[in-house]
Amino acid sequence: MALLESKPMTGIYVWTISSLFRVFTAVVVITGLLVLSALQLGTLLFAVITALLLFALGFAAYRVRRSDVALEHPGIDRFFQQVPCYLSIQDRDLRIVRSNKLFRRDFGDRIGEKCYKVYKGTDEICPNCPVIKTFEDGRTHTTEETVVTQNGNKAHMIVYTTPIKDDQGDIAGVMEMSTNITEVKKLQSEIEASRKEFRDLFENVPCYISIQDRDLRIIRANRQFRREFGDRVGDCCYEVFKNRDTICTDCRLKKTFEDGEIHSGETTVMKKDGSSAQLICYSAPIYNEDGKMAAVMEMSTDITEVKRLQRELTYMGKTIAFMAHRIKNILMGLEGGIFVVNTGMEDGEDKLVQQGWGMIQRNVENVSRIVKDLLYCSKEREMEYKKIDPTPVIRSCYELFSGRAQKEGIELHLELPESMPEGRFDKDALHNLITNLIINAFEAFLGDDSGSEKKRFIAVRGRYDSSAKHIFEVEDNGPGIPGQVGETVFEDFFSTKGREGTGLGLLVAQKVVEEHGGRITFRSEEGQGTIFKAEFPTHI
Repeated sequence: MALLESKPMTGIYVWTISSLFRVFTAVVVITGLLVLSALQLGTLLFAVITALLLFALGFAAYRVRRSDVALEHPGIDRFFQQVPCYLSIQDRDLRIVRSNKLFRRDFGDRIGEKCYKVYKGTDEICPNCPVIKTFEDGRTHTTEETVVTQNGNKAHMIVYTTPIKDDQGDIAGVMEMSTNITEVKKLQSEIEASRKEFRDLFENVPCYISIQDRDLRIIRANRQFRREFGDRVGDCCYEVFKNRDTICTDCRLKKTFEDGEIHSGETTVMKKDGSSAQLICYSAPIYNEDGKMAAVMEMSTDITEVKRLQRELTYMGKTIAFMAHRIKNILMGLEGGIFVVNTGMEDGEDKLVQQGWGMIQRNVENVSRIVKDLLYCSKEREMEYKKIDPTPVIRSCYELFSGRAQKEGIELHLELPESMPEGRFDKDALHNLITNLIINAFEAFLGDDSGSEKKRFIAVRGRYDSSAKHIFEVEDNGPGIPGQVGETVFEDFFSTKGREGTGLGLLVAQKVVEEHGGRITFRSEEGQGTIFKAEFPTHI
């Protein structure tokens, strides 16, 4: 029996059946031996020898048919040994009964030892052990494990367990196939770290970042964008930034989608609190894995304060030059007035004295107005905001100029409701704004040399619209503003009145509106007149 149960007997059998020639040779040899036995021995002895031989062959075949022993077949064993992953077979006691070359290289020749001792260096069975599960239900199981190799290095494994059954269908053992995914895990960690770094950078970078698709809809935005413009994912960028229903003219994002290039430019946008901001924007393409442009990233930096500083510096430089020229003219006017007064007093002509005194008064008024305007332009005066109905302020401005309008033959109209909802205003600044716009309208007629006999008029208007804005307008039917001037009327010491205009009025008007978070615009047609419009968002 020992011979029958020995591995050599099984090995001989496996060696024999591995080749058709060997099977044929074995049949010939066995047949010859049986024939010789039949001739030399008795029938009974022959029968016994034949039975023993057949039993030995059958037992060897039985052992080979058992799945774990079948692996000893040369072809199967070569595959088992050379497969590029860790292979081991474990019995019901979780002892390793067989392992391949790669396993022995990294974990040693650990035949007979418990798998958890080999993999984890512990004396306790691993929780949720896949080998035990396979023994219990006969199914394949998968899990991820961290193990320690014989040189002390940690390795991440993805483990598959599958049952090995004998010829009766009983589970004789479990084959465990483990793939080392340590490098994959390391790469995943690096990628995740890079993603986290990108997410942190995207979220915390101190500028507005948004990503838009081809329909110009925002699909992602960073923290600062959401803080200033709201959570507007799904909305079109022109709706968010400009409160428009259509795409902006000369859209940078559209250009980037068309040519794949980076585009930049400056623009004015409206924040969720109603205030405006000037931005410098860059749009850059984002490509997918196929190399196709999937979206565009827009990065915008708020340059409102920079622009304001630039404007302040511009004001300062121009003010110095302007003041030198303007004060020179005023001094000449004062000198002329004094000369006329002195002459009248010497000659005893009261009319001449009154004429000279009028010249002095007008020039003193000019000095007073210039000083007040300079205070607003230089930010020397702090705003004092209060909740007020602006109607009385507008009406007082109208009444202030009623006498002058009548004297100069100009119809001055007031279009104003009895009251309006309260808004957040600096009362004196609002008064100064309307006053400057009315003065600007009066002085527009001084530069009208068209010789037209049309009736001159100035209209002062105030209203509250459905979008929660206070709107104030001053309209005149003077000569209008030349078309080439454009919005530079708010940036330069613009005046169409020659020596009569100070050129500071519109600068002051813009300053007041900006301090209130609003905007001022104008519409003009040469020979027809001009309308200046100031819009104030309601902040209560």
